[in-house]
Amino acid sequence: MSRDHDHHPLAVARVVDETADARSFVLDVPPALSDSFAYRAGQFCTFRAVIGGEPVVRCYSMSSSPDAGEPLTVTVKRVPGGVMSTWMNDSVRPGDTIDVLPPAGLFVLRASDAPLVAFAGGSGITPILSIVKSALLTTRRDVRLVYANRDRGGELVADALAALGARFGGRLSVHHHLDAEGGFLDAAACATLAGEADDADVYLCGPAPFMD
Repeated sequence: MSRDHDHHPLAVARVVDETADARSFVLDVPPALSDSFAYRAGQFCTFRAVIGGEPVVRCYSMSSSPDAGEPLTVTVKRVPGGVMSTWMNDSVRPGDTIDVLPPAGLFVLRASDAPLVAFAGGSGITPILSIVKSALLTTRRDVRLVYANRDRGGELVADALAALGARFGGRLSVHHHLDAEGGFLDAAACATLAGEADDADVYLCGPAPFMD
């Protein structure tokens, strides 16, 4: 079957306030497009809109998991000067439609029995959250997540992480790092937080300085 390369207008079913600067957008994928919008944990969709008379295109990863029975959801954090992120946070409401390309991307959960270690910074938690959910739901792998933010007010999807911790506490370990309290993570701190999982699959997503 050939891949669908067309934008499709998807209705926004629900908008969830995550923080003062971030919202999750639950999208309604009609049955006729269910095959086109099937995705793997960690993938993204490309959004298109006309803002201020100019076409704008941006990619946002799914924070939902295809293995959790969740509707397709993206979490968008407002960034300084971000045209699309500002418009989505300020203007998009339930019932609106957005043009969306079907999912793409190779940053996905790899078939493996190895433990999983994930480092997420800021809004980089969105594909990591999707991957962590699927790993916990479809495998018996242990998962260690390090989630770094400037301060507690910037932490996204806190409720989702708390729910996963309550359900999978025996297999999921989450370390919240706040730069305002502990300074920036460095290589030594990351090595300590990764633990002894030399055979682990490691996933990393966040701003460029965090990735470096």
